[in-house]
Amino acid sequence: MAFPCSSCCCCPWFSIPLAEREPLNTQQPRPSHQGFRRAHISKERPLKLKRAGVPKIDSLFANIAETFNKQQGDCLALREVIQGLKETFCCSPASSLSVCIEKILQEYRACNVQVHMEGYRFELAVREKEVPEKLKWAQQQVGELNRATLGVISMETKLQEMIHSVLQNQDKLIEKVKAVNLEYLDQIRVEGNLQENIQDVRLAEQYSKQYGEEANSVLREMSNSVGFTL
Repeated sequence: MAFPCSSCCCCPWFSIPLAEREPLNTQQPRPSHQGFRRAHISKERPLKLKRAGVPKIDSLFANIAETFNKQQGDCLALREVIQGLKETFCCSPASSLSVCIEKILQEYRACNVQVHMEGYRFELAVREKEVPEKLKWAQQQVGELNRATLGVISMETKLQEMIHSVLQNQDKLIEKVKAVNLEYLDQIRVEGNLQENIQDVRLAEQYSKQYGEEANSVLREMSNSVGFTL
């Protein structure tokens, strides 16, 4: 549900910059795994990992991809909620979340609305029984923001542990894949898949940390609206 801006004539469209630059996808028949290639991951695109021919290893990579994609999905939802709140309440795209929340509190001060926060959980609490539709929508959005923030944080530790295990034991993983004894071309393919997976997992580790930083920033911003800092 969209609501018109109540305090200005127009609202600037907030877009999330795509800062990702992908390596050039060379057209050589057999590009080197140390050379440039198109990564199977970006900050806004789900992670897709290839099969390495060993069920346990494939299962491990599948779990990493699933966990990363859940965390990424929650982070994208987090960004979407913040964008929607800023647009609806006519906040500058560059303004902080806490500024936007405080604007909501000011606009509906007659409804006795305030931010409640306990640990990692927060909400917009309203004492009045009759809640305006726009404020009710804002409550729902803040609830979704809390859900997405918790999702990002809960996935980060689990994902970092799995990725650390892969990177720490990558030599052993390579040995297991080499021991599969497939046909020559298939063997070359699965060994290449493993190398690409390891590279993509390294990127996933970096992006996951950035998602976690965004979620922690939300917690800090919400805490600012209730008068304390984490």
